[in-house]
Amino acid sequence: MYRLQKVYVLDSSVLLHDPNAIVRFQDNEVIIPYVVLEEIESKKRILENIGRSAREAIRFLDSLRAKGQLSQGVLLPNGCKVRIELNHYSNDILPLNSDLGLADNRILAVSLSLTREEARPVILVTKDIAMRVKADALGILTDDYHNDKVVLPALTEEILSLPLDDKEVAGLYQNKFIPLKTPLSPNRCVKAVLSDDSILPLVSTPDGERLVYHMGKGFAPWDVRPRNLEQSWALEMLNNPEIRLVNLMGPAGTGKTLLALASGLEQTLHSETYIRMLCARPIVPFGKDIGFLPGEKDQKVRPYMQPIYDNLEFLLRARREKEREKGGEAVVESAIDLLIKKRQLEIEVLTYIRGRSIPNQFIVIDEAQNLSAHEVKTIITRAGEGTKIVLCGDPDQIDHPYLDKESNGLAHLASRLAGQSFYGQVRLIRGERSELATRAAGLL
Repeated sequence: MYRLQKVYVLDSSVLLHDPNAIVRFQDNEVIIPYVVLEEIESKKRILENIGRSAREAIRFLDSLRAKGQLSQGVLLPNGCKVRIELNHYSNDILPLNSDLGLADNRILAVSLSLTREEARPVILVTKDIAMRVKADALGILTDDYHNDKVVLPALTEEILSLPLDDKEVAGLYQNKFIPLKTPLSPNRCVKAVLSDDSILPLVSTPDGERLVYHMGKGFAPWDVRPRNLEQSWALEMLNNPEIRLVNLMGPAGTGKTLLALASGLEQTLHSETYIRMLCARPIVPFGKDIGFLPGEKDQKVRPYMQPIYDNLEFLLRARREKEREKGGEAVVESAIDLLIKKRQLEIEVLTYIRGRSIPNQFIVIDEAQNLSAHEVKTIITRAGEGTKIVLCGDPDQIDHPYLDKESNGLAHLASRLAGQSFYGQVRLIRGERSELATRAAGLL
């Protein structure tokens, strides 16, 4: 059956988000306006992920030159034709007083001109929401870049309800586990319903053959006790050394970071399972950026890392009070500074993690929803032997300009690794920060 070929015009934002986007459009024609080349060329020296994407896109286009002249179009093995459009617009094609000195307007002009001339459908693909709105106003077909989007299953599909009889419950309390007749997927959250309708939070083992229960009254890593089912599942996965990668997703105030740090402190300082706890988060400011900050590296990044410091200070408060009792008010170093000096704690920015190999450490990545799939992959592949990684984030609270709920690194992680024996994930839903924070979040 004949299928009408389409023409896709790619915006700069698409190539900077995914440099391999050029080959994702099957046997259609992909057009890259010349101004897009200028824009990605201007980004190639940036040291962040955007610069890497710009360099990869340029290298790929350069490799196509051996197959033909790009302005005439080069055919790819999958049947897609890639062409660089040079001057396909006129000055009077856009509304009056439109500034063609702006790159976005020149891309819109190219798209509109092609729309009027081509018999085939012409679609402008861009990650820029405002540009999609402007294109629609001009009558240009437009779409987001969907190749990197994933849709997570409903929360109810991730949680399995399982009735237990009194004999199974007795064995569970005695042995801390019960065998399963039918294996489950690894590290599955299970809501066990007892004969009196009470609930126990259980997790399937990495081999899927047993359900384990450690959430008794004495189970409190770093004196932190779970307040709801989701936190119980999270602590079970955080404290299981066989689960090397944990994904904690949920709104602000659900305890993601606090639970991860408490488990990390317990396993680093008390049980000594890991030699160090490394905490990091992406530098993406909320609201208007305050510009360059004075001082050395630690002083510059401290404002971005303050949420981690706040949680650590809360968890280490008891230790600090004991030190004060011993030394009075003359205690010079905080508990955090002491742990950093003893190299049991490291607080770092993700900018410096590329190229490292990190063995035997408990790594906590906060605000991971602001990471792309490539950045998440880069972080995970830094893990050396014996290292555990915990990513915390809220997919509904993204500050990155080119990421959304369906294309961020956490969503990709949940989609690609679900069912792996080394991976576990929990979606926390109930706020526990304070009654004020919980009620305000729901009402506002």
